[in-house]
Amino acid sequence: MTNRPEHIQTFIRIAENLFQSDRLPAGGRLVASRVFERLRTPSDDGKRHRVRYPACEWLDAALAPVLNEPTQIGAAARTIRLLEPDLGWSRRTSGSQGSENYIEGHVHGMICGPGGAESRYDVQLGFSVMAPNVRYPDHSHPPEEAYVLFTAGDFRQRDGDWFDPGIGGGIHNPPSSPHAMRSGPVPFLAVWCLLV
Repeated sequence: MTNRPEHIQTFIRIAENLFQSDRLPAGGRLVASRVFERLRTPSDDGKRHRVRYPACEWLDAALAPVLNEPTQIGAAARTIRLLEPDLGWSRRTSGSQGSENYIEGHVHGMICGPGGAESRYDVQLGFSVMAPNVRYPDHSHPPEEAYVLFTAGDFRQRDGDWFDPGIGGGIHNPPSSPHAMRSGPVPFLAVWCLLV
């Protein structure tokens, strides 16, 4: 693949700026810079995970508060909406301490990564959506990752307290570090990136 669709390239450009904000921890900015360095070279095997899950219905509600903002988050939200027909979808079905509604109440949209709009295996760039009042389970994975919040929501790392980095703020999860997230009374959306 030598060219990538315009909407994917636009999202990558906007997301790269969001992940370099000083509102993210230095570790998050560092892992993101490595992700976006790899994304300079398009790669796509054409495989798509097209199955939609119930929580996909919360995407519009999660995007709505920022959709018309003249900010980088607003531009990213508008691009996610344009990319929706090409996204790959997945959800987690394991982990501890998740709320009873978490399987039906969350979904991950893959933009660049396995089965995504640009299906590749060296990086992942996507987002998570949760219905209101969902607690995502505690989990960990070897790749380190960074998140940027588009809505209100809480994160927990290791056995620490829950905290909300604020819209446009973010977190860094070191390799194999336990973490979780949860939504409050409104739908949740956060963009994430990780190296594989």
